[in-house]
Amino acid sequence: MEAIIWLFFAYLLLFPVSIYLKDNSIVDIFWWIWFIILSGILLYFWEISFLHIIIFWIIFVWWARLASYIFLKKIKKPWEDPRYKKWRYEWKYFKIRSFFQVFLLQMFLMIVISIPLFFIFKWDIWWNMFTFLWIFLSILWFIYETIADIQKSKFLKIRKKWEILMSWLFQYSRYPNYFWESIFWLWISIIWIQISIFSLIWWWVITLLLLFVSWIPMIEERYKDDENYQKYKQKTNAFIPFYKKIWKF
Repeated sequence: MEAIIWLFFAYLLLFPVSIYLKDNSIVDIFWWIWFIILSGILLYFWEISFLHIIIFWIIFVWWARLASYIFLKKIKKPWEDPRYKKWRYEWKYFKIRSFFQVFLLQMFLMIVISIPLFFIFKWDIWWNMFTFLWIFLSILWFIYETIADIQKSKFLKIRKKWEILMSWLFQYSRYPNYFWESIFWLWISIIWIQISIFSLIWWWVITLLLLFVSWIPMIEERYKDDENYQKYKQKTNAFIPFYKKIWKF
Protein backbone atom coordinates (compact mmCIF):
# COMPACT_ATOMS: atom_id res chain seq x y z
CA MET A 1 0.00 0.00 0.00
CA GLU A 2 2.87 2.36 0.83
CA ALA A 3 4.33 1.76 -2.64
CA ILE A 4 1.05 2.82 -4.27
CA ILE A 5 0.92 6.00 -2.15
CA TRP A 6 4.47 6.85 -3.20
CA LEU A 7 3.52 6.19 -6.81
CA PHE A 8 0.58 8.61 -6.53
CA PHE A 9 2.78 11.40 -5.14
CA ALA A 10 5.38 10.72 -7.84
CA TYR A 11 2.76 11.35 -10.51
CA LEU A 12 1.54 14.47 -8.73
CA LEU A 13 5.09 15.84 -8.90
CA LEU A 14 5.64 14.66 -12.47
CA PHE A 15 2.59 16.47 -13.85
CA PRO A 16 3.74 20.08 -13.13
CA VAL A 17 7.18 19.17 -14.50
CA SER A 18 5.50 18.12 -17.76
CA ILE A 19 3.59 21.41 -17.85
CA TYR A 20 6.80 23.37 -17.33
CA LEU A 21 8.68 21.42 -20.01
CA LYS A 22 5.64 21.30 -22.32
CA ASP A 23 6.34 17.62 -22.74
CA ASN A 24 3.86 14.97 -21.60
CA SER A 25 6.02 12.20 -23.02
CA ILE A 26 8.26 12.30 -19.91
CA VAL A 27 5.53 10.15 -18.35
CA ASP A 28 6.71 7.24 -20.53
CA ILE A 29 10.16 7.37 -18.95
CA PHE A 30 8.70 7.02 -15.47
CA TRP A 31 6.45 4.16 -16.63
CA TRP A 32 9.44 1.86 -17.13
CA ILE A 33 11.34 3.06 -14.06
CA TRP A 34 8.48 2.15 -11.73
CA PHE A 35 8.65 -1.60 -12.33
CA ILE A 36 12.30 -1.95 -11.38
CA ILE A 37 11.88 0.35 -8.34
CA LEU A 38 8.93 -1.72 -7.13
CA SER A 39 10.73 -5.01 -7.74
CA GLY A 40 13.75 -3.74 -5.81
CA ILE A 41 11.59 -2.60 -2.87
CA LEU A 42 9.77 -5.95 -2.69
CA LEU A 43 13.02 -7.88 -3.01
CA TYR A 44 14.54 -5.89 -0.14
CA PHE A 45 11.67 -5.98 2.36
CA TRP A 46 10.20 -9.47 1.87
CA GLU A 47 11.67 -12.90 2.45
CA ILE A 48 12.98 -14.19 -0.85
CA SER A 49 14.38 -17.30 -2.49
CA PHE A 50 17.04 -17.79 -5.14
CA LEU A 51 14.28 -17.95 -7.77
CA HIS A 52 12.99 -14.53 -6.67
CA ILE A 53 16.48 -13.13 -7.27
CA ILE A 54 16.57 -14.66 -10.78
CA ILE A 55 13.15 -13.14 -11.56
CA PHE A 56 14.33 -9.75 -10.29
CA TRP A 57 17.43 -9.81 -12.51
CA ILE A 58 15.43 -10.84 -15.57
CA ILE A 59 13.08 -7.91 -14.91
CA PHE A 60 16.14 -5.69 -14.40
CA VAL A 61 17.56 -6.72 -17.80
CA TRP A 62 14.15 -5.98 -19.36
CA TRP A 63 14.09 -2.56 -17.70
CA ALA A 64 17.72 -1.71 -18.57
CA ARG A 65 17.17 -2.51 -22.25
CA LEU A 66 14.05 -0.37 -22.49
CA ALA A 67 15.32 2.45 -20.27
CA SER A 68 18.57 2.83 -22.22
CA TYR A 69 16.62 2.91 -25.50
CA ILE A 70 14.12 5.50 -24.21
CA PHE A 71 16.78 7.70 -22.56
CA LEU A 72 19.00 7.69 -25.66
CA LYS A 73 16.02 8.48 -27.86
CA LYS A 74 15.06 11.36 -25.55
CA ILE A 75 18.60 12.76 -25.61
CA LYS A 76 18.71 12.61 -29.42
CA LYS A 77 15.14 13.90 -29.82
CA PRO A 78 14.32 16.00 -26.71
CA TRP A 79 11.02 17.28 -28.08
CA GLU A 80 7.60 15.88 -27.19
CA ASP A 81 6.57 12.53 -28.63
CA PRO A 82 4.19 12.96 -31.63
CA ARG A 83 1.44 11.00 -29.83
CA TYR A 84 1.24 13.53 -27.02
CA LYS A 85 1.90 16.52 -29.25
CA LYS A 86 -1.14 15.56 -31.31
CA TRP A 87 -3.33 15.58 -28.18
CA ARG A 88 -1.88 18.94 -27.14
CA TYR A 89 -3.48 20.51 -30.22
CA GLU A 90 -6.66 18.41 -30.27
CA TRP A 91 -7.80 18.57 -26.64
CA LYS A 92 -9.77 21.64 -25.61
CA TYR A 93 -8.86 21.60 -21.90
CA PHE A 94 -5.44 20.10 -22.35
CA LYS A 95 -3.97 20.48 -18.85
CA ILE A 96 -7.00 19.11 -17.00
CA ARG A 97 -7.57 16.33 -19.51
CA SER A 98 -3.92 15.30 -19.63
CA PHE A 99 -3.79 15.10 -15.82
CA PHE A 100 -6.66 12.60 -15.76
CA GLN A 101 -6.32 10.88 -19.13
CA VAL A 102 -2.53 10.66 -19.31
CA PHE A 103 -1.10 10.77 -15.78
CA LEU A 104 -3.80 9.33 -13.54
CA LEU A 105 -4.90 6.77 -16.14
CA GLN A 106 -1.32 5.62 -16.61
CA MET A 107 -0.89 5.40 -12.84
CA PHE A 108 -4.00 3.21 -12.58
CA LEU A 109 -2.79 0.94 -15.40
CA MET A 110 0.62 0.75 -13.78
CA ILE A 111 -0.92 -0.42 -10.49
CA VAL A 112 -2.96 -3.09 -12.31
CA ILE A 113 0.04 -4.31 -14.27
CA SER A 114 2.23 -4.31 -11.12
CA ILE A 115 -0.09 -6.54 -9.09
CA PRO A 116 1.65 -9.84 -10.02
CA LEU A 117 4.96 -8.48 -8.71
CA PHE A 118 3.46 -8.22 -5.22
CA PHE A 119 2.38 -11.85 -5.38
CA ILE A 120 5.53 -13.16 -7.04
CA PHE A 121 7.83 -11.62 -4.43
CA LYS A 122 5.57 -12.23 -1.42
CA TRP A 123 4.76 -15.93 -1.92
CA ASP A 124 6.99 -18.92 -2.51
CA ILE A 125 7.55 -19.66 -6.19
CA TRP A 126 8.43 -23.21 -7.12
CA TRP A 127 10.95 -24.58 -9.58
CA ASN A 128 8.84 -26.40 -12.14
CA MET A 129 8.15 -26.63 -15.88
CA PHE A 130 6.59 -23.13 -15.96
CA THR A 131 9.51 -21.36 -14.29
CA PHE A 132 12.14 -23.12 -16.42
CA LEU A 133 10.13 -22.39 -19.57
CA TRP A 134 9.77 -18.72 -18.59
CA ILE A 135 13.51 -18.38 -18.02
CA PHE A 136 14.14 -19.98 -21.44
CA LEU A 137 11.56 -17.73 -23.15
CA SER A 138 13.02 -14.69 -21.39
CA ILE A 139 16.37 -15.46 -23.00
CA LEU A 140 14.64 -15.82 -26.39
CA TRP A 141 12.73 -12.58 -25.74
CA PHE A 142 15.94 -10.68 -25.01
CA ILE A 143 17.68 -12.07 -28.13
CA TYR A 144 14.75 -11.32 -30.48
CA GLU A 145 13.97 -7.86 -29.11
CA THR A 146 17.65 -6.89 -29.21
CA ILE A 147 17.99 -8.15 -32.80
CA ALA A 148 14.81 -6.26 -33.80
CA ASP A 149 16.12 -3.07 -32.20
CA ILE A 150 19.52 -3.41 -33.90
CA GLN A 151 17.89 -4.07 -37.28
CA LYS A 152 15.62 -1.06 -36.89
CA SER A 153 18.50 1.16 -35.78
CA LYS A 154 20.64 0.14 -38.77
CA PHE A 155 17.74 0.71 -41.15
CA LEU A 156 17.02 4.20 -39.79
CA LYS A 157 20.63 5.22 -40.39
CA ILE A 158 20.55 4.36 -44.11
CA ARG A 159 16.87 4.68 -45.03
CA LYS A 160 15.48 7.10 -47.54
CA LYS A 161 12.51 9.18 -46.47
CA TRP A 162 9.91 7.03 -48.23
CA GLU A 163 11.33 3.61 -47.24
CA ILE A 164 9.64 1.22 -44.78
CA LEU A 165 11.48 -1.49 -42.87
CA MET A 166 10.14 -4.75 -44.35
CA SER A 167 13.13 -7.11 -44.09
CA TRP A 168 14.79 -9.30 -41.46
CA LEU A 169 12.42 -9.97 -38.52
CA PHE A 170 10.07 -7.29 -39.86
CA GLN A 171 9.12 -9.39 -42.89
CA TYR A 172 7.25 -11.76 -40.53
CA SER A 173 5.67 -9.16 -38.24
CA ARG A 174 5.32 -5.39 -38.44
CA TYR A 175 6.06 -5.16 -34.71
CA PRO A 176 8.21 -8.17 -33.70
CA ASN A 177 9.58 -6.35 -30.64
CA TYR A 178 6.05 -5.75 -29.31
CA PHE A 179 5.12 -9.39 -29.86
CA TRP A 180 8.06 -10.60 -27.80
CA GLU A 181 7.30 -7.99 -25.15
CA SER A 182 3.87 -9.59 -24.80
CA ILE A 183 5.41 -13.08 -24.60
CA PHE A 184 7.77 -11.92 -21.85
CA TRP A 185 4.87 -10.73 -19.67
CA LEU A 186 2.73 -13.74 -20.54
CA TRP A 187 5.16 -16.06 -18.85
CA ILE A 188 5.52 -13.85 -15.78
CA SER A 189 1.75 -14.16 -15.52
CA ILE A 190 1.95 -17.94 -15.95
CA ILE A 191 4.42 -18.15 -13.06
CA TRP A 192 1.86 -16.33 -10.93
CA ILE A 193 -0.87 -18.83 -11.95
CA GLN A 194 0.65 -21.06 -9.27
CA ILE A 195 -0.80 -18.55 -6.81
CA SER A 196 -3.84 -17.07 -8.55
CA ILE A 197 -5.70 -17.57 -11.85
CA PHE A 198 -6.16 -13.78 -12.04
CA SER A 199 -2.52 -13.46 -13.09
CA LEU A 200 -3.49 -13.45 -16.77
CA ILE A 201 -5.21 -10.08 -16.31
CA TRP A 202 -1.74 -8.56 -16.17
CA TRP A 203 -0.73 -10.00 -19.53
CA TRP A 204 -4.08 -9.11 -21.11
CA VAL A 205 -3.75 -5.46 -20.05
CA ILE A 206 -0.21 -5.18 -21.48
CA THR A 207 -1.19 -6.88 -24.76
CA LEU A 208 -4.40 -4.89 -25.23
CA LEU A 209 -2.48 -1.65 -24.64
CA LEU A 210 0.06 -2.67 -27.27
CA LEU A 211 -2.56 -3.72 -29.83
CA PHE A 212 -5.43 -1.30 -29.41
CA VAL A 213 -4.59 1.71 -27.24
CA SER A 214 -1.21 3.32 -27.52
CA TRP A 215 1.80 1.84 -29.28
CA ILE A 216 0.65 0.05 -32.45
CA PRO A 217 -2.47 2.18 -33.17
CA MET A 218 -0.45 5.39 -32.92
CA ILE A 219 2.15 4.17 -35.41
CA GLU A 220 -0.52 2.80 -37.75
CA GLU A 221 -2.28 6.17 -37.67
CA ARG A 222 0.95 7.90 -38.62
CA TYR A 223 1.31 5.75 -41.75
CA LYS A 224 -2.34 5.56 -42.80
CA ASP A 225 -1.69 7.60 -45.96
CA ASP A 226 1.62 5.97 -46.81
CA GLU A 227 1.16 3.79 -49.90
CA ASN A 228 4.27 1.67 -49.26
CA TYR A 229 3.23 0.99 -45.71
CA GLN A 230 -0.28 -0.01 -46.75
CA LYS A 231 1.16 -2.58 -49.18
CA TYR A 232 3.40 -3.86 -46.40
CA LYS A 233 0.39 -4.00 -44.08
CA GLN A 234 -1.64 -6.10 -46.53
CA LYS A 235 0.92 -8.92 -46.61
CA THR A 236 2.44 -8.81 -43.09
CA ASN A 237 0.85 -9.53 -39.71
CA ALA A 238 0.91 -6.68 -37.23
CA PHE A 239 1.78 -8.79 -34.20
CA ILE A 240 2.10 -12.57 -34.51
CA PRO A 241 5.13 -13.48 -36.67
CA PHE A 242 4.39 -15.63 -39.69
CA TYR A 243 5.79 -16.02 -43.21
CA LYS A 244 2.59 -14.70 -44.75
CA LYS A 245 -0.47 -12.84 -43.53
CA ILE A 246 -3.28 -15.23 -42.63
CA TRP A 247 -4.90 -13.35 -39.74
CA LYS A 248 -5.44 -9.79 -38.59
CA PHE A 249 -2.81 -9.84 -35.87
